[in-house]
Amino acid sequence: MALPGTKLNVGVYHFGSTAAPEVPEASPIQTTLPTSAYGQTIPVVWGKCRLPAAYIWVPPILTVTETHTEWWDQITTTTSFMSCRLRFARPLVPNSTWVLRKIYCNGTLIYDATQGYRKKGLKFRAYDGRSTQDRDPTMTAEEGTTNVSAHRGYLDMVLTDFDIQSFGSPPTFEGEWIQDGASTHDYDTFTHFSGSIAFDNLLPVWDRGMAYGFDLGDIGLYSLYATKQYFAFDLAPDAYSYYSNFRYSRTLDRLVYLASFTGIGGWEAVMFDGTTGAIVSNSAVSATSATPAGCCLVDVNSSSSVLVGFADNEQVYAYLLTGTTISRAFQSSSSWLGYTDIQCVTPGAVRGSDFDVYFCADADLLKATFTAQGTLKETSALASFADNLRYAVYDDDGDLVVWTDAATVARVDGTTGAVEFTKSVPYQIEAIATRKLGSPDLQRLTEELYFTVGGVSYFTDLKTGSTRQLSGADASPVIYFYDGQNDTVLTTTGSQPARLRFITGDGSTRQLSDFISDLMVYGGGYDEGQIVTQNVDDLIQGAVVDITAGARDVARATCEPYSIAIFERSGQIIFKRALTDGDATVDETLSSSGDTVDQ
Repeated sequence: MALPGTKLNVGVYHFGSTAAPEVPEASPIQTTLPTSAYGQTIPVVWGKCRLPAAYIWVPPILTVTETHTEWWDQITTTTSFMSCRLRFARPLVPNSTWVLRKIYCNGTLIYDATQGYRKKGLKFRAYDGRSTQDRDPTMTAEEGTTNVSAHRGYLDMVLTDFDIQSFGSPPTFEGEWIQDGASTHDYDTFTHFSGSIAFDNLLPVWDRGMAYGFDLGDIGLYSLYATKQYFAFDLAPDAYSYYSNFRYSRTLDRLVYLASFTGIGGWEAVMFDGTTGAIVSNSAVSATSATPAGCCLVDVNSSSSVLVGFADNEQVYAYLLTGTTISRAFQSSSSWLGYTDIQCVTPGAVRGSDFDVYFCADADLLKATFTAQGTLKETSALASFADNLRYAVYDDDGDLVVWTDAATVARVDGTTGAVEFTKSVPYQIEAIATRKLGSPDLQRLTEELYFTVGGVSYFTDLKTGSTRQLSGADASPVIYFYDGQNDTVLTTTGSQPARLRFITGDGSTRQLSDFISDLMVYGGGYDEGQIVTQNVDDLIQGAVVDITAGARDVARATCEPYSIAIFERSGQIIFKRALTDGDATVDETLSSSGDTVDQ
């Protein structure tokens, strides 16, 4: 087990040296773990349980102090990021499906799948220990693939970069687990004013809990948390009839769109105030002579943002936004760099003086670097594939995850361009002309990409490429965007936005007879045909047992409060409650049959 610690500065000195030795600074975070799995019995669970977790892996805890300026004030923040693997229990039934429904940190709820709540910045992966379980990507990144096991057979959770600065030391975690919990789709339609929105211009602003909806005449502002419209403002009249590439700059509080009078050319950029709707500036220089297809907006710094987009003739453009002006900074020719099919553009790293965006261009993942003024600096093909690309996202560690037109997903090293894996997915992201999945810059992804088609929701892990699925989604969504931090989808119902949450079933009650059978089969090694339950119709929520005591002993302790007798007959173990209303009691039945009574 790797333990947290502080890196030491080691000095080498020669005889006669007068240099003072370097003394390591004390860690500001107490690194003594509150619990450890070493030497303790791991509980065995069935049904539903809430359990404390034990730390089984923690790499060195990284403390970072950063200073930045906000509105001329100097702000200093200190974070202590801890990654760890936590172990809760072992499932009684091997290869059963478990869902981590709630997480508590020092007694405070930080994740609740029943309400779609996740504490800001919480990143974790839950593992139910099935035989197909793979290694955890956070652990492999720290320790190396060959030094990490898949940890199959246990209910575990791996936290990534969890800030423990406010706790002062690694906290105690608890988790609520549900066996075979049935998850459902819960749609909440936004309350709204009259009118409808143009779905292609639905715009989430996740970190501010709001969304804009555009209906060709005015702008509606919605609350993502309250699922209601707050206000609407009319756009100033203009000569345009067609609109596209609707985006919002957080640093400038400016909305921007491209607009055209004919819809087939002359697309110009218009910028207006995100609070009042008043037009602030427009660029009379058009972005493209064709129809805009996709775009992304990058907030470069506190005083400027850049809108980068492409058209259906593979022409690329960029507009520079300041608080008061918008102007075209770059425009390519059609079929830019010889490409015939650009499908996506996604923002990458921002370095202050420049920033990166990535294009899915034919079979290339093209990296383009722009200056903070919106001019093109350089381009290079980061990776090339056998199939054309459809969609790409920039992961939190600087790598890229791309989807092809052959229903595959691949992970690309953001520095070398090496393809780390390629896996098939059970869906196909559409071409951009008919795509319902929102643009990459309008998603807030943490561990997974969300995609839906045919009434099924798919979740593809960005680190491993594995995909899980859930049935029961709207079979015909118009457009949708995923917030991985809150496990929420912004989509549409009718003519208005709707919020989709994934609600985990509570598994409140289960048959006691099922637990007894599983206990004896999976805990005691008996065949299913050897276990018989009679007149046992009690309901329970779950069970947490110490199976090292022996399945018979656990069964005896379980059955005693329910007045259930245990006896053997012809190689079978029978669990039976005494009958009433004139029927013979269990004792009378056994004494006349000659069976062996175990309880």
